Amino acid sequence: MIHPTAIIYPNVKIEENVSIGPYCIIGSPAEWKSNKENMGVVIRSGTIITGMVTIDSGGVHPTYIGENCYIMKHAHIGHDSIIEDNVTLSCGAKIGGHCIIGEGTNIGLNAVIHQKVSVPYGCMIGASSFVGKKSNLKPNHKYVGVPVRELGENIKK
Repeated sequence: MIHPTAIIYPNVKIEENVSIGPYCIIGSPAEWKSNKENMGVVIRSGTIITGMVTIDSGGVHPTYIGENCYIMKHAHIGHDSIIEDNVTLSCGAKIGGHCIIGEGTNIGLNAVIHQKVSVPYGCMIGASSFVGKKSNLKPNHKYVGVPVRELGENIKK
């Protein structure tokens, strides 16, 4: 299901069972000073993109959204990023270019992930947190603050 107000560029590959809500812009050229090739976006099955989400096209490789992701309103995913399976991006989350967000990770409301940063699998990044290049993140842990600090293990029940 693609809402009629969504703008989907021709370089976007969308698998079955994907929902794209109103006013999303997916596949626009990478926000990069130098001209890069427009490598597109891949969105895997089961992903829900609620509305007003922007996902930039990759400049080096396609921007990738894994299976069963849940991307809430006003989130942004920068060029060349990889969002692995079962990731939740809460409202207003910002993912810089060239990031990798590990499987099962949850990025909180208005959290910011600096470009070229990897967040390992199973992490929880708290609301309004900032994950910078110097952040040392471990899989299955919780992080909050500006810059982020560890709270402990992310135990899912």
